[in-house]
Amino acid sequence: MASSVQYHTKNYDDMLAFLKSMPGKHLTAQEICAHFSKRKKPMGMTTVYRQLDRLVAQGLVQKYNLENGESACYEFTGQNGSSSDPNCFHCKCVNCGKLIHIECEEIKRVEKHILDEHDFVVDKARTVFYGLCANCKNK
Repeated sequence: MASSVQYHTKNYDDMLAFLKSMPGKHLTAQEICAHFSKRKKPMGMTTVYRQLDRLVAQGLVQKYNLENGESACYEFTGQNGSSSDPNCFHCKCVNCGKLIHIECEEIKRVEKHILDEHDFVVDKARTVFYGLCANCKNK
């Protein structure tokens, strides 16, 4: 019978510490790789993906798949495996690619309406509103 002993490598510990230091931030594997390269602690893409998969499986990190062909984003969410607000949706800027949380009562009412009136449960982790962020809109 295989053992389910959890071991922690230096790469695992470094990645977990980095992701914890970025609360509410959505990062791609490429951005994580670049972070460690800049700090003279290079981590290969295979290692980054392996550690991210492990953190997702442990419920410490949430993975967001946005569009076909686009890199997934990862966010540290802690032990409970959910965003800081379980009613959080996301907005993505079509110009700069920024991904932000949107937490407001109006969106929660829309979600409730969709459930009550249309008998449909919205998957918040996969629901993304596309448009322009404030910076891009004002340029």
